[in-house]
Amino acid sequence: MSIERRRMENALRSLLDNYPDPALHRWVHETVGAFEKRLSAIVDPRERDHAQQAALILIKTTLQKWSENPPVRH
Repeated sequence: MSIERRRMENALRSLLDNYPDPALHRWVHETVGAFEKRLSAIVDPRERDHAQQAALILIKTTLQKWSENPPVRH
């Protein structure tokens, strides 16, 4: 596992630790699983690593945007 990927996963965990919403955690878990399943078909390890990095960036960016304006529960 690359240092960049480990750093990205730690950033995701940090964002999730601030929001205990089970639906959010489920979304992240399901999204990561879906990406892993699709990316496992990529044969070239470097290409797969780049695709995994892009997927983690997408998830992290989504979580950052969500954290700036989380849904309000009534």
